[in-house]
Amino acid sequence: MPRGGARENSGRKPKWNLGETKAIRVPVAIADTLLEIARRIDEGEKPESIIIPKSDENTSPVSADE
Repeated sequence: MPRGGARENSGRKPKWNLGETKAIRVPVAIADTLLEIARRIDEGEKPESIIIPKSDENTSPVSADE
């Protein structure tokens, strides 16, 4: 009877649905926010609904007349 060796379905289960992961360096100040965004995308949420574009409130439109 064989002992040891690889067994089917043994080992850690992946924490991410989208496949392989990669370690990246990001500023500590935004690390938790980026991880939350990544997890939401991994769960199927569309990136467009998560990422909020910069507000246009502080900018005035530039017209061709100026």
